[in-house]
Amino acid sequence: MEITGVNTKAYTSASAAVEEDEELQETKEEQTKEYGVSVKEKEEKDTTEFSSSDYDEADVEEKAENYLKNLLFAGGLTDASAAALQNYLNTFDVAKFIKDYGPFSSTSEISAAMYAAVGSLIKQQEDE
Repeated sequence: MEITGVNTKAYTSASAAVEEDEELQETKEEQTKEYGVSVKEKEEKDTTEFSSSDYDEADVEEKAENYLKNLLFAGGLTDASAAALQNYLNTFDVAKFIKDYGPFSSTSEISAAMYAAVGSLIKQQEDE
């Protein structure tokens, strides 16, 4: 029985990769013997770093208030919707907002989070 369709390139390259790893390990061992110090590889770690350009609480509060004021100013909202948005604006907790949706590094991120937070409160008056 003959096997056809076998890709020997994949096997060869996998074999070459194993040989390359072995050579690298041997080189490290030689350096350890020569210098008396082991060579350590840098470990990759998953880290999250926040940019220094992240908005602080005062900036987020200002942008959020502007977003809500623009909605209220534009008009066309039902009375209940306008009252709900005004109440949200009056009781806005910036620290909780940042905890739930942040950190923010742009105004567009804040606007998207504000829409997520108050989108259900926005009701337009129907034209008659």
